[in-house]
Amino acid sequence: MASARDPVVVGVYLTRQARTLPGRASQELLIEAVKGAIADAGIDRRDIDGVALEWPGPGGAPGDSASWAPYFGAPLKWVDSHYMDTTGVRGVLKAGAAISAGLCDTVVIGSARAGPFNTTGAAVGSGMGLEWIDAYGASTMAYFALVARRHMHQFGTTSEQIAHVAAVIRNHGRTNPEATLFGGEPVTVDDILASPMIADPLHRLDCCLMNEGGAALIMTTAERARDLNVKGVRVAGGAMEFAQGNYINPPLYRDVRTLGEVAVKRAFGQAGLSVADVDVFCMYDPCSFEVLRQFEMLGLCGEGEGGDFVAGDRLTLAGDCPTNLDGGMLAGSWTGTSQLTGKVIEGVRQIRGGLGDRQVADAEVALVTNAGSGAQHIETLILTGS
Repeated sequence: MASARDPVVVGVYLTRQARTLPGRASQELLIEAVKGAIADAGIDRRDIDGVALEWPGPGGAPGDSASWAPYFGAPLKWVDSHYMDTTGVRGVLKAGAAISAGLCDTVVIGSARAGPFNTTGAAVGSGMGLEWIDAYGASTMAYFALVARRHMHQFGTTSEQIAHVAAVIRNHGRTNPEATLFGGEPVTVDDILASPMIADPLHRLDCCLMNEGGAALIMTTAERARDLNVKGVRVAGGAMEFAQGNYINPPLYRDVRTLGEVAVKRAFGQAGLSVADVDVFCMYDPCSFEVLRQFEMLGLCGEGEGGDFVAGDRLTLAGDCPTNLDGGMLAGSWTGTSQLTGKVIEGVRQIRGGLGDRQVADAEVALVTNAGSGAQHIETLILTGS
């Protein structure tokens, strides 16, 4: 039963994404993203009464979302400052819960990243005493590669099948002006396989891009959204699933093979929909293999059948599972956390319509995922036209 307090996304904004953004700072990028999302929603910044932002407001203490209150010009009614909870699906679900519960009415979530990169290839959270990172030098891609290699051994999945996913999604980015690889030369499976090995079996072009940039979005109640001059996108369902702590022990395939299955069932149950209703897939793509695995997790093919399932044009605009039509993270951007919000933004935009050559005709249902098997957690979100 629809409610006047159902959470609806009414504003989105993605800053420029690039390998480096000289002269930019993380907080400055986040301020740009916040301003852009407010403008996209057509609201006044004083309408914001809930905040979940990665960086503090101007002059605020680190990790204190309440410090944004002077910026928005009024006391805040709800804040969240936890690193992973201010962005992406997790941020949307927590902010949506706060809105539904009546704790606040209009929330901004977002994050940004700029500045020097850790060039050791260490996983997210490196330097925080993670058992298999600081002591042994594991990397994000090594975690995902462990899962991919076991899948190949057990089911005969080939490097060519994995590389096909990378080629399709990277080529999507060639036509998206916001993607880092916009306008580049077409990428083939042979190009993927010829690129240097990063973590067997993942080649460089199987892996996402490390960039700088920011993203933010605005959520409000369904009742308030009806008064705005924008097409609101309803948060119809969502759920999370955790196998263990983020990048702690190396993932074992037997433990993460179906990671996300329970969350997806819960999310679709909330929405009153099934995976067959999905018009567009905004899948988390830290590497090409994870997209393949998530289609198995969704039940669209059997375990071990993902390589055959993603073949041909299935993931393209012409296929029946159009996936990461913006170029995803393989052609777009991985920025620490703001790419999590980027996945939501693409889902919102597809439902709003007007994306030209990458628009899924009459898109009404978008599935968004964050994280995956290597990270040993996954968040899922169902977006629908309001």
